[in-house]
Amino acid sequence: MGLGSEPVKDPLRQFNGMVLANGLTMEVITLVLALPALRMVNQGTLWNGPTFIVLGALLAFHLVMFAFIRRPWALAAILGAQIVGAFAGLFIHWSITAIMVVFALLWLLAVYLRSVLVERMRRGYLTTQHLNTEG
Repeated sequence: MGLGSEPVKDPLRQFNGMVLANGLTMEVITLVLALPALRMVNQGTLWNGPTFIVLGALLAFHLVMFAFIRRPWALAAILGAQIVGAFAGLFIHWSITAIMVVFALLWLLAVYLRSVLVERMRRGYLTTQHLNTEG
Protein backbone atom coordinates (compact mmCIF):
# COMPACT_ATOMS: atom_id res chain seq x y z
CA MET A 1 0.00 0.00 0.00
CA GLY A 2 2.72 2.48 0.95
CA LEU A 3 2.45 6.15 1.65
CA GLY A 4 -0.82 7.80 0.86
CA SER A 5 -2.22 11.28 0.95
CA GLU A 6 -3.62 13.12 3.95
CA PRO A 7 -6.58 11.24 5.48
CA VAL A 8 -10.00 12.32 4.22
CA LYS A 9 -11.29 12.30 7.79
CA ASP A 10 -9.20 13.18 10.83
CA PRO A 11 -8.70 9.86 12.64
CA LEU A 12 -7.46 11.52 15.85
CA ARG A 13 -10.63 13.58 16.09
CA GLN A 14 -12.69 10.45 15.69
CA PHE A 15 -10.50 8.68 18.27
CA ASN A 16 -11.09 11.49 20.76
CA GLY A 17 -14.80 11.47 20.07
CA MET A 18 -15.30 7.75 20.35
CA VAL A 19 -12.70 6.29 22.68
CA LEU A 20 -11.96 9.15 25.05
CA ALA A 21 -15.50 10.49 25.37
CA ASN A 22 -16.96 7.04 25.92
CA GLY A 23 -14.25 6.17 28.44
CA LEU A 24 -14.89 9.36 30.37
CA THR A 25 -18.63 8.71 30.31
CA MET A 26 -18.18 5.20 31.70
CA GLU A 27 -15.87 6.44 34.43
CA VAL A 28 -18.20 9.25 35.49
CA ILE A 29 -21.11 6.82 35.72
CA THR A 30 -18.99 4.41 37.77
CA LEU A 31 -17.88 7.13 40.18
CA VAL A 32 -21.45 8.34 40.64
CA LEU A 33 -22.56 4.78 41.40
CA ALA A 34 -19.72 4.41 43.91
CA LEU A 35 -21.31 7.02 46.19
CA PRO A 36 -24.39 5.01 47.21
CA ALA A 37 -22.31 1.84 47.29
CA LEU A 38 -19.98 3.39 49.86
CA ARG A 39 -23.00 4.30 51.98
CA MET A 40 -23.84 0.61 52.31
CA VAL A 41 -20.31 -0.51 53.23
CA ASN A 42 -19.38 -0.76 56.93
CA GLN A 43 -22.81 0.40 58.14
CA GLY A 44 -22.39 3.82 56.52
CA THR A 45 -19.12 4.79 58.22
CA LEU A 46 -17.66 5.75 54.83
CA TRP A 47 -20.50 8.22 54.24
CA ASN A 48 -18.47 11.23 55.41
CA GLY A 49 -16.79 14.46 54.29
CA PRO A 50 -13.46 13.08 53.03
CA THR A 51 -15.28 10.55 50.86
CA PHE A 52 -17.41 13.28 49.30
CA ILE A 53 -14.38 15.52 48.78
CA VAL A 54 -12.28 12.85 47.05
CA LEU A 55 -15.08 11.45 44.91
CA GLY A 56 -16.43 14.93 44.20
CA ALA A 57 -13.00 16.11 43.06
CA LEU A 58 -12.59 13.05 40.83
CA LEU A 59 -16.05 13.56 39.35
CA ALA A 60 -15.45 17.27 38.79
CA PHE A 61 -12.10 16.57 37.11
CA HIS A 62 -13.60 14.01 34.76
CA LEU A 63 -16.52 16.25 33.88
CA VAL A 64 -14.16 19.17 33.16
CA MET A 65 -12.03 16.92 30.95
CA PHE A 66 -14.95 16.64 28.52
CA ALA A 67 -14.23 20.26 27.58
CA PHE A 68 -10.54 19.58 26.96
CA ILE A 69 -10.84 16.19 25.28
CA ARG A 70 -9.36 17.43 21.97
CA ARG A 71 -6.20 18.77 23.57
CA PRO A 72 -3.07 16.66 23.07
CA TRP A 73 -2.39 16.54 26.81
CA ALA A 74 -5.89 15.35 27.78
CA LEU A 75 -5.10 11.64 27.70
CA ALA A 76 -2.01 12.10 29.88
CA ALA A 77 -3.97 14.23 32.36
CA ILE A 78 -6.72 11.62 32.62
CA LEU A 79 -4.16 8.86 33.15
CA GLY A 80 -2.46 10.95 35.83
CA ALA A 81 -5.80 11.42 37.59
CA GLN A 82 -6.15 7.65 37.77
CA ILE A 83 -2.89 7.40 39.69
CA VAL A 84 -3.86 10.20 42.07
CA GLY A 85 -7.34 8.74 42.49
CA ALA A 86 -5.99 5.25 43.17
CA PHE A 87 -3.69 6.64 45.85
CA ALA A 88 -6.49 8.71 47.42
CA GLY A 89 -8.77 5.69 47.31
CA LEU A 90 -6.43 3.81 49.62
CA PHE A 91 -7.46 6.19 52.39
CA ILE A 92 -11.20 5.74 51.74
CA HIS A 93 -11.88 2.16 50.67
CA TRP A 94 -10.10 -0.39 48.51
CA SER A 95 -13.03 -0.38 46.06
CA ILE A 96 -12.21 3.18 44.96
CA THR A 97 -8.63 2.12 44.28
CA ALA A 98 -9.95 -0.88 42.31
CA ILE A 99 -12.14 1.39 40.18
CA MET A 100 -9.21 3.68 39.45
CA VAL A 101 -6.88 0.78 38.60
CA VAL A 102 -9.41 -0.73 36.18
CA PHE A 103 -9.87 2.61 34.45
CA ALA A 104 -6.10 3.21 34.45
CA LEU A 105 -5.81 0.02 32.40
CA LEU A 106 -8.48 1.36 30.04
CA TRP A 107 -6.56 4.63 29.61
CA LEU A 108 -3.28 2.77 29.08
CA LEU A 109 -5.02 0.82 26.32
CA ALA A 110 -6.20 4.14 24.86
CA VAL A 111 -2.61 5.46 24.90
CA TYR A 112 -1.46 2.34 23.06
CA LEU A 113 -4.27 2.50 20.49
CA ARG A 114 -3.61 6.19 19.87
CA SER A 115 0.10 5.52 19.31
CA VAL A 116 -0.73 2.76 16.80
CA LEU A 117 -3.15 5.08 15.01
CA VAL A 118 -0.60 7.90 14.82
CA GLU A 119 2.10 5.54 13.54
CA ARG A 120 -0.19 4.05 10.88
CA MET A 121 -1.19 7.56 9.81
CA ARG A 122 2.47 8.64 9.66
CA ARG A 123 3.35 5.66 7.46
CA GLY A 124 0.30 6.16 5.22
CA TYR A 125 -1.42 2.86 6.01
CA LEU A 126 -4.89 4.19 6.81
CA THR A 127 -7.67 3.30 4.39
CA THR A 128 -8.81 6.91 4.12
CA GLN A 129 -5.34 7.90 2.91
CA HIS A 130 -5.85 5.84 -0.24
CA LEU A 131 -9.32 6.85 -1.33
CA ASN A 132 -9.54 8.22 -4.82
CA THR A 133 -11.09 11.67 -4.48
CA GLU A 134 -11.03 12.37 -8.22
CA GLY A 135 -14.10 12.08 -10.40
